[in-house]
Amino acid sequence: MNHILVLPEEFEIKLNEAHANNDVHAKWLQIGVDTVQDMINKVISEMNNRFPKLSITNYRVENKDYIKETIGNRGSSSIYAGYFETDKGNVDGLFFYIPPLLDSGNDILTRQVMPTLLGIYEGISQDMVDLHFNNRPVYIVNINETNRSEQRAVKISFICAELLGFKYLDIFGREFHDVIPSLNEGDRDFKISSLAEFNLLFTNNGNNELFVVNEEEKVLQLLSNTVTTSKNPSAEMYRYFLKVLPAIYMAIDAGYQINIDAFDNLKTSMFDVIRMYISKL
Repeated sequence: MNHILVLPEEFEIKLNEAHANNDVHAKWLQIGVDTVQDMINKVISEMNNRFPKLSITNYRVENKDYIKETIGNRGSSSIYAGYFETDKGNVDGLFFYIPPLLDSGNDILTRQVMPTLLGIYEGISQDMVDLHFNNRPVYIVNINETNRSEQRAVKISFICAELLGFKYLDIFGREFHDVIPSLNEGDRDFKISSLAEFNLLFTNNGNNELFVVNEEEKVLQLLSNTVTTSKNPSAEMYRYFLKVLPAIYMAIDAGYQINIDAFDNLKTSMFDVIRMYISKL
């Protein structure tokens, strides 16, 4: 099935800003990209190569508010969200991009993706039968040229996205599986398949600040300290949810209970949506 890639107007704006930066343009040239149109063409060709079912034949730009309404986002309009449109005009998948020039490791991927997905879920939660958080395929393209994508914490966020079933593409071809502790040398197709393996990604000196896996009692206990002690709990919640959602899926598959008592005193509308989702599971 052929698709049109619908992009927010800000996608082209950010590419134009990046193209005017000599350092960014030099990195584009290293991957055979000279102009803004070249970059758009490369994004489409790379997505078609990696995900042939998309069969993107063209693209167009739309206002972010139009996109918000079309994809059913109940949250704020996003300059990072687009979608794939079928020949019949239906939304067949969601598109997100990590922009050039973004130099904050904490916000790479989470800021671009999670608010929109939570906004969509808020509108469909009552009618969902499938317990997976997203109701459409999610594709994420990283066109960020900074070295933030080489940082361990950012690579872990890419792994989390992959574990959630999101399709991730780095336009610069950078590796991210190399932070997995049990990865064999040269095995780039390796994926984490167990809660114990996933737990190791976040364990430092024997401690995991995000969740505790109780294998004896088969309980996954979510910890709230990283959120409640943050200067920006809302932004931290996006980061937190991306990291713990794969653990929740794995725990449910293994017959675990999910304990969220640590969040009882956290009163934010966003976590109420998350709490409702976890209670369904």
